[in-house]
Amino acid sequence: MKPDSKSGHFGPWCFATAPLRTSRHLLLPTLLSAVLVACGGGGPNPNPQPENQIRARLVACPIINQSSDPTASACLAGTYTGKTPANADCKLVIEASGNYQFTSPALSYSYVATPESIRAFDHRNVGGQHQLIWLINDPVKMGDTFNLKFSYADALGKQLVMEGTKRTEAGSQTSANCSATLK
Repeated sequence: MKPDSKSGHFGPWCFATAPLRTSRHLLLPTLLSAVLVACGGGGPNPNPQPENQIRARLVACPIINQSSDPTASACLAGTYTGKTPANADCKLVIEASGNYQFTSPALSYSYVATPESIRAFDHRNVGGQHQLIWLINDPVKMGDTFNLKFSYADALGKQLVMEGTKRTEAGSQTSANCSATLK
């Protein structure tokens, strides 16, 4: 780390302002404390928690009411982890295309979105309270069908809920819930 030759201050990447015009014995402690204070060392952690990053990603999604546009949900792309009602780990990985992988002890599957997939995306912000819902379903067809409901609401304790459902051609149905509380 070298100071700027004109001002005697550190570069713009780390707004340290301690000049180098100090006595030889105070130079190192001055530099060290200036860098720690200016760059966030020794204070609260400037890095947001993963839950904060996820909430930030969700609330940054476009405000759209009841859209079936496949690109509307691209902002949801990422990995979401949570717990089942039985406190087991679960995970949802969403791709910008709408493809996803749902994993829980009760139900695990991969879904490839098609042009026939039924989609609904809704994101509202009322008085700073965000509510977001994304649904993606298979159309009625022969064979197994899949359904995903992804919802988040500030007003409900910043709760993220992911529910996957598989319906078989024989008529049986398996559903699994995965949820996380965001900060």
